[in-house]
Amino acid sequence: MPVEFAQIISTQDQRPDTTEPVKVTMNQNDAISGIEHSAQSPGDIVIHDSGTYVVIAAPQIGRTIGNESRYVDFWLRKNNQDIVNSNVRSVLSNNQSKNVVVNQTMMNFNAGDVINVMMAVEKTKEGLGIEAIQTPGRPLIPSIIFSMHKIKDTVTGHWVTTQRGTEKLWVGS
Repeated sequence: MPVEFAQIISTQDQRPDTTEPVKVTMNQNDAISGIEHSAQSPGDIVIHDSGTYVVIAAPQIGRTIGNESRYVDFWLRKNNQDIVNSNVRSVLSNNQSKNVVVNQTMMNFNAGDVINVMMAVEKTKEGLGIEAIQTPGRPLIPSIIFSMHKIKDTVTGHWVTTQRGTEKLWVGS
């Protein structure tokens, strides 16, 4: 069985100039097989083989100015639809604050599905967003590391947990 996986990063700062949602873009494929990501669509990750995948997005957040606490949100989209319950938020108290936010999901994807990491900042003009950090003598801290891998081929049907969560029921589709 072929192995589908990807580790994709960005080496660039991304600081939105709007409070509306924006796609996070990535410009380097560290390792990729059976999943598509290209410079022509740097914010899109395309599934080639249907199945269940684990997806992890870990942006390195920061800001350039300001001393009032501000938040940055990150969530996942599938085929231009927000994935429910996927938003994570981090608050930066000043321009020295840094943080890594981990966003993850495990779900079924079909061949042709497009995944995006989305970002929204509370306020513009304070340099809120993701940042790549280079320190002497150490590897680059990418502004985002996006990883995913397939853990299961698609099977017709799925398990459903009963109302009280004590039994499972197989539902064919």
